[in-house]
Amino acid sequence: MTRSRRARRLPRRALAAAVGALALLALLVVFPGASARFTAVTANPAGAWATGDVAAPTGLTAVQTCTRTSITFRGATHRTSQSPLTLSPPGTTQVGDLLVAQVAYYGASTISATSDWTHLLTDTSGGLVTSAVYYKFATGTDAVTFTRPESSPGDMVGGIVAYGGVDRTSPVAASGRATGTGDTVTAPTVTTTVEDTVVLYLLAKRVAPFPTPGGLRELWKAPSDSEGVTAADESFVGPGTTPPRTFSLAGSTTEYVAQTIALRPVAPQVGAALSWTASPSTWATGYRLERSSGGTTEPLRSITPISTTSTTEGPLVNGTAYSFRLWAYRGTWTSTAVTASLTPSC
Repeated sequence: MTRSRRARRLPRRALAAAVGALALLALLVVFPGASARFTAVTANPAGAWATGDVAAPTGLTAVQTCTRTSITFRGATHRTSQSPLTLSPPGTTQVGDLLVAQVAYYGASTISATSDWTHLLTDTSGGLVTSAVYYKFATGTDAVTFTRPESSPGDMVGGIVAYGGVDRTSPVAASGRATGTGDTVTAPTVTTTVEDTVVLYLLAKRVAPFPTPGGLRELWKAPSDSEGVTAADESFVGPGTTPPRTFSLAGSTTEYVAQTIALRPVAPQVGAALSWTASPSTWATGYRLERSSGGTTEPLRSITPISTTSTTEGPLVNGTAYSFRLWAYRGTWTSTAVTASLTPSC
């Protein structure tokens, strides 16, 4: 009789175990996050699920970063010759550098230049002295030849300077010119809307070149039989109006041309520096970061470990509004998101 009762009890225990296993399986299917939660708890004997969820980071901030590249002086050369005049860039020139060439000559005739050079300025004073300015970005074959018309022969004098780090789309931020007669000239000032420019001063004077005033870097000073040229430059922090620079040659009251050119540096690299207070859920894996602008959301990126409190984003576009969302995660479990916004203006 006893054996018969025990035999009937064994199937009931097996049935209960089977039902329990099926219930657990159903729970995992219906609530897949339970598996991650169970794993997280068992991996954290300290029982970090104090809040019953992944705790969010706090205090997300976004600050713009502007990485600027300064314009670099490579070198300068000059030469005097009867027409035609050929100027070669300095040997330190690198492909992609900006080359600026000045040529001066007696009279007001129109000259021609090598075709891949772009004309920028031509000014004549009293019909007696002319200064023309051309530029191009170095390609490796960069000599420029200036030629006067056969009906207007004569000597020519000029120079060429190379700079690295100049904006290829719009190299000239501002320019100004002045002509007159006298032994003193104040170079035209120009106003720039960008920072970290290089201001280039180009002068031509009948008979002799102006000396370079103190505080400027002399690029060339060269005479010919009928005129002389002076070139100098300086860095200008900007934005704003460049300072006046005065060139004097006592006793030489003759015609002059003064040209000022402010060069634009490569646009700054724009980014964002993000920072926050870490989630207290130290058992969590890390964070997900979402960036969006203009209705477009960039792919999520993961940031690990959970102790991380900062990262960078970029490159960004000046004047564009960005939104950032950050949340903590472990497996399929996530916290609520914290947000920050930024419209950079480097």
